[in-house]
Amino acid sequence: MTTTTTINVQGMHCQSCEALLTDVLCELPGVKAAKVSLKAKAAQVEFDASEVSEKTLRAAIEAEGYTTN
Repeated sequence: MTTTTTINVQGMHCQSCEALLTDVLCELPGVKAAKVSLKAKAAQVEFDASEVSEKTLRAAIEAEGYTTN
């Protein structure tokens, strides 16, 4: 089942942060697409909930030194 979620991300400073998080999220099994926006301070992720959880998405972002809420 494909689900889309928006995760607020704190700590991004530039477009390199956007690119890094997009790559990190897209590498996770079950992630179909990810769009990270510095301006919106958020990541919009389309994923298969049977393969990956929102908790795992948040953990991947936080592992890179960013804060989610």
